[in-house]
Amino acid sequence: MHDILQGFTMYVNGDDFGEDTEELTLPVPTPTTQNYRGGGMDLAVEMPMFALEAMEITIKQAGQSVRVQRMCAKGPGSRDSFQFRGAVQSDSDGSIAAHVIVVEGSANADSRDSWNRGEKVGFNWKINNLRYFRYEADGEVIHEVQAWPPKRIVYGVDQLASVNAALGY
Repeated sequence: MHDILQGFTMYVNGDDFGEDTEELTLPVPTPTTQNYRGGGMDLAVEMPMFALEAMEITIKQAGQSVRVQRMCAKGPGSRDSFQFRGAVQSDSDGSIAAHVIVVEGSANADSRDSWNRGEKVGFNWKINNLRYFRYEADGEVIHEVQAWPPKRIVYGVDQLASVNAALGY
């Protein structure tokens, strides 16, 4: 393993929630695909379309954070800003690189751990309805995706430039 996550934290609307955050599952932008087999084709192919699958982040936290629970189940149009920061160490030279994920979306409850006297009890939740997603590694933007106006930057290349130009954006 060349790049090893040594620690991470989570900020919600600027407040640090890292102490209680045990586990994150972060998305990777994935194009929607459509199975296609033309008239003379024996082998079907999964053709990527100019659209991405919906993205979601799942979070496991220790404790019963009321601050997090207050954000859950808000109505339409209510979104929050989230930032996830990781310290990734290179196995080859020992250097530490900051990995930063910035998203805008809606917090929603997923499940609660069973309550047991004298034991750690957690709260699982997710961020869906992602309208913005950016992943940087050591200051370099790897992915930047925005719902509206449409934006999809992959490793510095604007994947939607020609489509947006054709549409007048």
